[in-house]
Amino acid sequence: MRSSHHHRVIRVLVRSSALFLASLAFGAGAASAGRTDPPGHRDANHCVTGLGVDLNELFGVSDQFLARGCNVVSAGEHWIRSAEWITNGSDDPVYPAGYVPARPAPIEDFLSKLIAVKIVVDGGTRQQQTYVFSPGQVERTDVTADQLQPGLWDPGTPMAIALPRMAPVSVGPHTSEPILVLSAKHCDGFFTDEARSCLPAGETSYVARPFQVVEPTP
Repeated sequence: MRSSHHHRVIRVLVRSSALFLASLAFGAGAASAGRTDPPGHRDANHCVTGLGVDLNELFGVSDQFLARGCNVVSAGEHWIRSAEWITNGSDDPVYPAGYVPARPAPIEDFLSKLIAVKIVVDGGTRQQQTYVFSPGQVERTDVTADQLQPGLWDPGTPMAIALPRMAPVSVGPHTSEPILVLSAKHCDGFFTDEARSCLPAGETSYVARPFQVVEPTP
């Protein structure tokens, strides 16, 4: 079963307009962000979100991030297309009727059910390639949602984020689409409405993001 990540944006929008803007800054929307170096430079490895967060510094990685506003990758460079999932970190999560988590903490419930992260490059074209990573290869929980989106989440709000390191691709236009693969349904502990709060068993697709690969300039 494959579902759309769009319900994730709806879930954030319902919670508050401020959190919706956070999703625009890093996820599926349109807040400003950009490289601190001109696109195409070999040192263009600092992607800054619309909230002023340097993703490379935050996660301690040097590869070029793909994010809103950071959509150009230097030829020959490894790159990262992340996929985050945020859960309730309080001692009293709420769930849809009938849902029984496999682990008491929502973030642990999510991690216990995540079996793979896929990245589809150039989906729907002759060049389509699908890369599959185990959670142990790419998943991190050492950065919290408020660090990624400061001021928009409570301090210490748990977040699991996949940071797959992707091999260089050819010069020209491309797309990237992350997919989470779960062994069973997971709910994040924020709402009793399943449509706002849960991921189904099987595949959940994030938005396919276009990007360009260009030759480095001096």
